Amino acid sequence: MLQLVSKEPLDAAGERESHLRWKRFQLAKLLRCTEEILVCAQKGEWETVEALENFRKEEIATCFSDHNDMKETPLIAEALATLIHLNKQIAELVKQAKDEVISTQRTLLNGKSAVDNYTDYREGFELS
Repeated sequence: MLQLVSKEPLDAAGERESHLRWKRFQLAKLLRCTEEILVCAQKGEWETVEALENFRKEEIATCFSDHNDMKETPLIAEALATLIHLNKQIAELVKQAKDEVISTQRTLLNGKSAVDNYTDYREGFELS
């Protein structure tokens, strides 16, 4: 009969390796989610970015709940460096989008001010 799981209990090294495999899987999920956030930010799909970020916050909390795990392997350190790099790219896109919104708001406010001034001028002219 096919045996998929060992009947023997894991020793300390086996438990450690199993734990590291799980940690790598969690980090891979975080990296994939972060990459997806970056792609959506590049497309300006901010609602999707927000939803993915909420999901990612939960994943981060789970992944980093045991602080001792993060110094275990070079692979984990590399994954963390990649996460930081992607986060910086996302933050820059968010800043650019924010600046665009502020610029658009200023343009609209200037237009509203011009319309208000014209309306005041016209009303003053009609009363004379």
